[in-house]
Amino acid sequence: MDVRTRKFAKRLSSQLSVDEILGYFANPVFIVSAPRSGSTLLFSLLVNSPDIWTIRAESHGVYSQFPHLSGENDQLDSGRLGAAHADEATCERMRLLYLALLKDRDDRSLYDALQQDRKRKIVFLEKTPRNALNINFLMTVFPDAHFIYLYRDPRENISSLIEGWERGAKTGQFVTFRNLPDWPIGYWCFLLPPNWQAKKNKSLAEIAAFQWQACNEIIMDDLAALDTNQWSAVSYHDLINNPQAQLNKLCQFCHAKTGEYLDTRAAGNLPLSASTVTPPLKDKWKRHEHEIMNQMPNLQQTVDRIAAFK
Repeated sequence: MDVRTRKFAKRLSSQLSVDEILGYFANPVFIVSAPRSGSTLLFSLLVNSPDIWTIRAESHGVYSQFPHLSGENDQLDSGRLGAAHADEATCERMRLLYLALLKDRDDRSLYDALQQDRKRKIVFLEKTPRNALNINFLMTVFPDAHFIYLYRDPRENISSLIEGWERGAKTGQFVTFRNLPDWPIGYWCFLLPPNWQAKKNKSLAEIAAFQWQACNEIIMDDLAALDTNQWSAVSYHDLINNPQAQLNKLCQFCHAKTGEYLDTRAAGNLPLSASTVTPPLKDKWKRHEHEIMNQMPNLQQTVDRIAAFK
């Protein structure tokens, strides 16, 4: 994180009360999903709303300022964070860092906007894959948090995860942990759910299926504990096949106007996600069909739960 951002955060700390800072986060919205579910695409569409403010990227730089948030504990039992990780100092500093980084769709910083109107109302939107494991943590940092749950067909999602792991082995892209304890290869890709150790010496298909299932189960468990008006669910299939209807619904959920850019988008004419590894094709998942279908019987309960949950 650059010196300018840290200076902004320090200045905001001296200018704003705790209640004022919380006021700017009266309507924070977090996208939660398994990795490779299409969250980058969804985020890139929603940021075109004139009411939505973001840090224009994922929050890895913010989290890196808090060493105690690298994992559940020093043993790296998982990457899952809970309310206990969100002590008062962490909450206050994290909010300030986000305020210092926030920009609107026209790249105007919130810091500059607040110099003109300290009572400005905003919709803060955030998308980082680890959010899937951290809903209870986020609810502590941002007590008014709302969540968009994005889910994707497991066959497509698992295939994309396998592709990501393969890319990670060659280039380091998507690698989130290196040299995990008693892990036979020197890297781990994407987020780290509880019980990851049980996947030692398993195939990429089994690891990817585990990540898909664990993330979706944790998201549903955590959202089920909240009021239903605090979350909204959308499928990747519906997003790409009927984007306008889904974006209208989600902007309404966020209490944000639908951006003009969104109004011009039609099914089949959506931009490629910035994290795309290979161009999307119908039935692309069938490149890994045999391995994935071997995993499907163990995933059926989660598939059924998603169908009922939405």
